Amino acid sequence: MKIYAIPALSVALFSLCSCERNEIHLAFNTQTATPQSYVLESTLNASLPGDSNTVPESMRTHVSVRSTMSLLMSYDDGSGRFEMKIDSVNYNSDKRSVDEFRNIEKYLSIQNFQFKLDRDGIISNPSVENAVDALSEDELNLIPLFLKAQPILPEKPVKLGESWERQMPIHGKGNSSTTVYKTFTLQDVYLQDGVRMAKIHMGMKYLELPDTTSNLQLKSSDYVIGDGIVLFDVTHGTLSSAEMDILAKLDIFDLVAGDTLPSMNVNQKITLKNLQ
Repeated sequence: MKIYAIPALSVALFSLCSCERNEIHLAFNTQTATPQSYVLESTLNASLPGDSNTVPESMRTHVSVRSTMSLLMSYDDGSGRFEMKIDSVNYNSDKRSVDEFRNIEKYLSIQNFQFKLDRDGIISNPSVENAVDALSEDELNLIPLFLKAQPILPEKPVKLGESWERQMPIHGKGNSSTTVYKTFTLQDVYLQDGVRMAKIHMGMKYLELPDTTSNLQLKSSDYVIGDGIVLFDVTHGTLSSAEMDILAKLDIFDLVAGDTLPSMNVNQKITLKNLQ
């Protein structure tokens, strides 16, 4: 497949000309992108309801991953192949021991991700390099966290206040897969230190589908709802930051015990920040 590059200056000039028509063209730089350092964080609070005589059982986990995303090659269809190398991992949970923390950190730190990125932000063919067998069936999976924070840009120039809808598939543990529906609204366009920035509202909904290979299955009877803000660097065609607050109510099925546990309330915050 032919490989070529488009000068970054043309991306900036095209964006500027679009703004003169009261429209702005939002696109990822998939051709000449320089390495970018990111921090991906997830804080999850889950609780099971208690009765009148017991305190609700709860769990809190937090993971912070620092990574470097680099362009491996650009394609003649305008997309690019990227690699995300894990530089460091910090993990903790109030339901795990310190030894378990370190094992999980070691497991996650050796994983490098590769994926194809289109100019509108669609990610396809994600794969894990240096993958090893998971430490346990409930192990963390960083790819869905990254995809939930990833914005999908409009296919045409948009005006301030204009909205668009996009969707993407997310593959979870085992053979589970779900379609995530995202809605976006361009809220603001402004200059910051000479860089044109776009502020975008991002809404999200999806159904949590069970992993049929697991003995402990989670399923949402209604949509999981997310709400957040994206800051996009229009000049350089890169994500500056994204944050998403997610609310869910999950039903839990223990296939071994044959029990259906009380519905679990889940509150998760995901942030993705460019350190450049």
